[in-house]
Amino acid sequence: MTPRPARNRAIIAWILYDIGSSGYIFLIPGIAYAIFFREQVCGGGADCDGQWGLLVSLTLLLSGLLAPLLGAIADLGNLRHRLFIAMTLLCGLGCFALMTVQAGGILWGVLAFAATQMGYLLATSLYDAYLPELGTEKTLGRLSGWGWGLGYIGGIICYFLFRAVQSAGQFNAVTESRSAFLIAGIWVLALCLPALLWLPRQTPRTDLPLIRQSYRQVWETLKSLPQRPHLLKFLIGFYLISDAIVTINNFLGIYLTTQFGLTLTEILQYGVLFNLVSIPATILFGFLGDRFSAHRLLYGLLSLWGLAIGIMTFSADPATPFVLAVLLGLIFGSTQAFCRGWFARLVQENQAAELFGFNALAGRLAAIVGPLLFGGVSSLTGDQRLAMASLALFLGIGAIFLRQVPSSNLAQVFDSKEVDF
Repeated sequence: MTPRPARNRAIIAWILYDIGSSGYIFLIPGIAYAIFFREQVCGGGADCDGQWGLLVSLTLLLSGLLAPLLGAIADLGNLRHRLFIAMTLLCGLGCFALMTVQAGGILWGVLAFAATQMGYLLATSLYDAYLPELGTEKTLGRLSGWGWGLGYIGGIICYFLFRAVQSAGQFNAVTESRSAFLIAGIWVLALCLPALLWLPRQTPRTDLPLIRQSYRQVWETLKSLPQRPHLLKFLIGFYLISDAIVTINNFLGIYLTTQFGLTLTEILQYGVLFNLVSIPATILFGFLGDRFSAHRLLYGLLSLWGLAIGIMTFSADPATPFVLAVLLGLIFGSTQAFCRGWFARLVQENQAAELFGFNALAGRLAAIVGPLLFGGVSSLTGDQRLAMASLALFLGIGAIFLRQVPSSNLAQVFDSKEVDF
């Protein structure tokens, strides 16, 4: 058993990593690079929504396909921490590469973002796999909630750093976006450093043909899923719900720009409000996840998601961006932290990286369909609101699958671990 001080230090580092990675996800794919790609790299035409959706979908597909294999390599070869470091560095350094993208530079704009985003996506699947090792069945929900909830502090601080840099000089649309990329890169590398140093690591194994054995392990896990119905149903349900959530995240900045004429600065201001609401809401849902039925919390969260999609579909009131910032702040991180804690109860610790890789694959394969559907509907009809409405279908079908999954794996034996919260 890991000594208690070392475990608590690892938990602090794990939470700090969420704060660091949240700064990236707030500034880069959700707002700054989405708008920069559409308006500067692509040229702002009607087909640019479709091109951005295709780019987001391809990065999700590639990282999703790699995640189970990377997880199996991490589990079998005791290489989780080394791979985690490599993917984190790819994301942080990739933010600096985004600064070199020129207006109209489609090829480099695609490659630089794809590498950066895949580093983030693969690092987070490995990061999530530490959760069963750091928590107990009684604390997984709150630990997931603390990490995700406090992670929103990263978005808030990055916003104020962006405003400070912005007020120090004259910026046009291009240099304003590049300043956001610079801030994100520095933030990721600085805040993720404790996790790279303090999270548990293992002695790498050299006594087996790792790549061949990892492929075999992934194949065996795939074949066994029909005999593990609760795990399979969770992956399908999570697949569908993630479809809607990731699509909203990747198109919300564009939606607010085109439907309400908001500038990058105004969107970032609403983003700060979103983060301020998300911090207590996500932490609260983490505690509720350890105390109440997972199904009851799921129905409540999905009802609020339905309300948010309805507002984005029908409302043209000038107060809509404010209402969405508050409503999405209540449910965005809460839903994802809740699902992460729920899944951690269903996996065995010695297969955590691989199974969280399959969880990542499920979410990302689904998220390919959502951006493609949104981008296709928007490009063909010119109606982003209709594209938003189409996402409600994923939430409804996802709920049907998740209602059949137990709140925890009662056969799973968890080690007794002393953790203070």
